[in-house]
Amino acid sequence: MMELHICNQQGMLLRAYALGDSTEVIIGRDDSCDIRIQARSVSREHCAIETDGDNLVLRDLGSTGGTFMGDKRIDTVKVENGMEVKIGPAVLKFIDSEI
Repeated sequence: MMELHICNQQGMLLRAYALGDSTEVIIGRDDSCDIRIQARSVSREHCAIETDGDNLVLRDLGSTGGTFMGDKRIDTVKVENGMEVKIGPAVLKFIDSEI
């Protein structure tokens, strides 16, 4: 099972979530989001993690600040073990807990 670790820019773990029980997880600052990140640079509904067959896919939801892997702004990317994505001040780290 894949885990999502929400970290700060220094790499400190703030929260951890198990992924895979839901077909879609919305990340943003709005109260209705499944995972909330309270920062002005995070859109109300910033990005989504969706099930695509046997894979998980991270998709930007048209956020103002963007979703980044390194310095590259992304729209959609297949989630892989060890992947790191930045949204606002948060770093999303994906860890395969079965390894």
